[in-house]
Amino acid sequence: MALFDFLRRKTNQEQIDEAIPAFKNVGDSNVPPSFILQKTGEGYEEVALADAYGATSLGSFNMFYEQYLNRQYANEVDKIREYRAMADMPEIADVIEDATNESTQKDDDGNVLRLKIKDTALSKNENIITAIEDEFEELFFSRLDINEEIWDFIRTFYIDGRCYYERIINKANKSNGIIGVKKLPSETMDWDYDPRTGQIKVFYQYLSPKARKPRSIEDAEKDPLVVLFYPEQIGFVHYGIFGRNRKDIFGYLEKAKVPYNQLKLLETSVVIYRIIRAPERLVFKIDTGNMPKDKALKFVEKIKTKFTKKQTYDPTTGKLAQDPQILSMLENFFLPQSADGRGSDIDTVGGNAAGFAELDDIYYFARKLYRALKYPQSRVTATQEKREADILFGGQNVGEISRDEIKWAKF
Repeated sequence: MALFDFLRRKTNQEQIDEAIPAFKNVGDSNVPPSFILQKTGEGYEEVALADAYGATSLGSFNMFYEQYLNRQYANEVDKIREYRAMADMPEIADVIEDATNESTQKDDDGNVLRLKIKDTALSKNENIITAIEDEFEELFFSRLDINEEIWDFIRTFYIDGRCYYERIINKANKSNGIIGVKKLPSETMDWDYDPRTGQIKVFYQYLSPKARKPRSIEDAEKDPLVVLFYPEQIGFVHYGIFGRNRKDIFGYLEKAKVPYNQLKLLETSVVIYRIIRAPERLVFKIDTGNMPKDKALKFVEKIKTKFTKKQTYDPTTGKLAQDPQILSMLENFFLPQSADGRGSDIDTVGGNAAGFAELDDIYYFARKLYRALKYPQSRVTATQEKREADILFGGQNVGEISRDEIKWAKF
């Protein structure tokens, strides 16, 4: 809400014209639809958006599972917020940080990107190669400062499952090309695409939660709460896994949603249970001798009242009150005993102190969480996770690497 309020204040309720004409009808958006259809076949990539196709609803077979473990998202904004809440969990935050750091490793020259030309014919022309390399270094290292900015872009990609950035040009000198990029909040972005070709037609940015999806580009241009962008103006990178349609994007954290909720619920329930069962209890064994049953019960109740309630005098009302008395752990009890050892006794029932060391169930769901994130189990402390690394390559040689590490590197 704060982000939307900030964007709305910046607009002063006036239309922001971010659809720079220089990006209109350039790149892929300049290709005629007839040319694209020649190479896309007859099928639709998204059937739900085709004409005369009805929507189908899916029912929940288990209310608890759907509500607490695998809750369905209301929309893409709700999904992004859920991913960000998951990313706040320490275990997931560490995995995302490691993935981001390893995805942005610098080479010997201190750069995170390197240009590699695969075209053998082109690579023979030194003049062209030199010009391309100069343009590459000018754009990415001088203008975009990619070595510093890419870490935040990659982290957003892992958390949100998508990343939007605007290509910025100098409107007064368009021939100068791209002079920078600006990351846009994922939860404010939307787009339209052709269900047959999969080509994006336009991007929208909503400046308020009250903004509604425009029916057409003309409606978007008139709406002060919607910013319109041409396709070539926005860079859009997503995780590549979709749900019901191409807009239903599943991110890196989607597979970890159920283990995350299971682990969170289990940790909460375990803490509550073990705190309740932790304190010691006192067991009062009252000697009633040969009293009849009814008198014995009254005598026990009298002793109970003596230990649990304290008679006090209220000077304001002039009455005697029976206030509850909390038994202290340091309190001493004096009970008479007969010569043969008969008498009342007070024993203790120990709390479940050892329960705090019984965490196998927590470790089980923690391992499931790490597997869902494709994180190498060998990086997790062995004593905590109750396991060692998987099968090693290289035997006893120095520099051996686990299978988990190879899978993580390929991921």
